[in-house]
Order: sequence, then structure tokens, then C-alpha cells
Amino acid sequence: MARLEDCYRGHGLTSAEAEGWAAEFARWGVPLRAQAAGWHLDLPEPPWAADQLAAALGLAEDEIGIWPLCDSSNTRLLAALQLRLGLAEAQWAGHGQRGRHWHSPFGKHLYCSLAVEISPSRAGLLPLVAGLGVYQVLQAQIPELWLKWPNDLWVGQRKLAGLLVEGRHGPAGQRWVLGLGINLHADPALPASAISLAELGIALPRQALLLAILRQWQADFPLLEEAGLAAFDDRWQAANRLHGRWVEVEEDGCRSAWQVVALEENGALRVGNGRQQLTLDAGSVRLRPRP
Repeated sequence: MARLEDCYRGHGLTSAEAEGWAAEFARWGVPLRAQAAGWHLDLPEPPWAADQLAAALGLAEDEIGIWPLCDSSNTRLLAALQLRLGLAEAQWAGHGQRGRHWHSPFGKHLYCSLAVEISPSRAGLLPLVAGLGVYQVLQAQIPELWLKWPNDLWVGQRKLAGLLVEGRHGPAGQRWVLGLGINLHADPALPASAISLAELGIALPRQALLLAILRQWQADFPLLEEAGLAAFDDRWQAANRLHGRWVEVEEDGCRSAWQVVALEENGALRVGNGRQQLTLDAGSVRLRPRP
């Protein structure tokens, strides 16, 4: 149980007012409850330690944003040029590929956004390479983990994590922000198609997990800038479970079956059906393995 430092202590709330606040917190999914000694936040994890993160990553503390509730950590980081890393306990407007939106429950999982300096020609490869970085960190503990092109980590047939890169033009030029969400703890709100580390019997402190991933990215992203996707071919071959398999491709509401052939140097996926081949752009299609 993490103490929410003297929240509302000494404000003289009546019992009814305290109950009203508790109901409002519950509406937002915040596990905050009143006790005689003050307010307490029931979370499965300690609060993020910005000072430790900054020291480990070579950042200044004021370059890290931590939000108990926000629309989207990617949105916040795109707008806050002084920030390099953003962490959210909950998001009410998280978003992914092709404009999909969702609500993220409070304190259950890992939601982070990272500002990345990279050339526009490489930016589209960031989610794929970042996913390979997460795979590198977790694959020893999760043998069934694999990377589903272009930006999801799956265990078997269920999603564990997802990534998204977004860019915005501003006075300082193009700003790229990479978002990551990983399902950590037991959560009845997760759909049946999702899985968490807890369900896999894996308990990793989220701050240690985040640091391991960010350090892997610190090694991988300069390599991507210098050498492109070819530098990650061995890791892709290990993480890819779709080569030669038939998948269902959905584009503009239409679905069709294709067999996965290869990953192109630009990150597109080449598929065929015995009569023709085509390349799939990550931003325009949805892909799902067929049984």
C-alpha cells in the first residue's frame, strides 16, 4: 500500500464529504480510500521515482513527466517540448493504430512515452525495433513471446503489449514520440484477447522493467539510425512467428487471406496468395493470424 502524501490532511472533511470524494475517485478507477490517519492509495506498485529514473537514464528530473490521470501520455509529451519521458498511471484517451481509442485503468499497467531523436526516414521503423527491444528484455522469461508485425507483443494468441509512434511539426522541427503499454497486473477489464504478466506468473517491479527496456532502446535506436532494419534481422527472425503462415488482413473494412512472405527493408510486410504478392503498410491495415 502506497501512502499518498498527506492528501487532504487537515482540510477538515466531514465523513459525508470524504465518502463523496471516495465515490468520485472510484468513478475514475482510482483506488484511494480515507483512513483516520489520512488518505491512502492502494496500488500493487510503489510510485514512480523520478529521481532514480533520471539518474539511471542520464536525464534531468524536470525532463520526466508523471501524470496520475491524463488523456494520453503520447499527447502530453508531444505538446511538452521540455519533457523526454512521460509516465501515466491511467489514461482516458489512449490511442493506437488507425485512431483506435481506449481507457487505461489506474495503476494496473505500464504506460510510458519517450521522445526520440531520429530521422524521418527511420521513424516509421521505431515501433517494430522498439518491440524487438521489449522482446529482447522479456523473451528469456516468456518463451512463447513473439512480435506480431508491426507493433504488438503477443504470448500465444493473446496481446501483452503494444507500441505506437507519433510525430508532430513544431517550432523546433519534427518531434517523434514513442508510446508503450504493457499489461502488468491482474485486471478484469482486460479483454479475453489480452494477457498480463501476472497471468503468466511473472512479477517484475515496473520501474526495473521500464529501465531495462529504456536501456535496451538506448542501444538499439542509434543502431537503427546508422544501419537500418538490417541490423535487427537476427532478432526479427527469432521474434517472428508468422513467416509462411496465413493471416487475415483487414483494410477499409474488407478482409482477405494472405500468406506471410517476408519483411521489407522499409518495414512493410510482403504477403502472397499463390497468384500475386503485395506489400502491407503498417499504418493502413490490421493483421491477425489465422488458426
